[in-house]
Amino acid sequence: MILNIHKVALIGAGAIGAYLIWSFDGVDDTVFTVVAEGARGERLARDGIVINGARYPLRVQESNQAGHQDLIFIATKYGALDEAISMLPPLVGPDTLILSLLNGVDSEDRVAQATGPEHIVYSAIRIASQRTHSGVCFDPERVIGLSFGLPQAGAQERQKLDALSALFSRTRLRWSCSEDILTDIWVKFASNIANNLPQAVLGAPASLYANSEHGRFLAQKLWSEVAAVAAVQGIHLAEEVLIFPGQHTWAKYSTLQDLEAGRPTEIDMFAGQVLRMAAKAGISVPYCEYTYHAIKALEEKNGGLFDEA
Repeated sequence: MILNIHKVALIGAGAIGAYLIWSFDGVDDTVFTVVAEGARGERLARDGIVINGARYPLRVQESNQAGHQDLIFIATKYGALDEAISMLPPLVGPDTLILSLLNGVDSEDRVAQATGPEHIVYSAIRIASQRTHSGVCFDPERVIGLSFGLPQAGAQERQKLDALSALFSRTRLRWSCSEDILTDIWVKFASNIANNLPQAVLGAPASLYANSEHGRFLAQKLWSEVAAVAAVQGIHLAEEVLIFPGQHTWAKYSTLQDLEAGRPTEIDMFAGQVLRMAAKAGISVPYCEYTYHAIKALEEKNGGLFDEA
């Protein structure tokens, strides 16, 4: 078992990946590699990444060049998870640890099917960031950060968590080791759905929840439907919706950012995943169902489906 982590790889240099790049910048005795293929890898190697107005050069390698890593972060969009998993075999050695930082509640299981569960440490990350044409912006003081843990924490599992804690303590990363990481993941999932999706449908900033009883109503309904699905999985969430704390009233979350930028959203991972789990459990989730189709229609609108011929 690796007790000291020196080789760290990142798959996915988007908004969350940018926070990790910033956090690990200048950390001694650590080789931080961005794993990317083809034209994307060439662009990242050439241009680096702009974070909060500063350009960060990157060490970029393809997966078959980088070799075995001590730690791998997966920070892609949900729709790119299969591609990320395909990059893992050359990177994973006997003691490699993998943290999948995607939204949703099933990415760890999908990665474990490909690599073996012994490599997986469960995690959730919370960061309010904004992607612009010039880079990624976030306020380090408003970052909640990374929580990680394991459902079962025997002696061997504790060694993994201690190794990660020792590494993260040398970075600018905000982190905590969770005693109930599965609940943490579901809380993030439910709060993302409740906070992201109503404002995306309405095109409204975060003041929707502070200033509108109707916005709060929609957030509560979505939260309650996710909580009902979670209960079937043995996860018990609070009854009252969690509204993202401490955000600017003008904040726009990831789904609305994606729609406004004309990018595909993660609605299949958000409401779509709830619909699949609810159908399997025989639970009715009408607010999630409506929201799923509304955002799918907005994606079609962005794609020009409704334009006049």
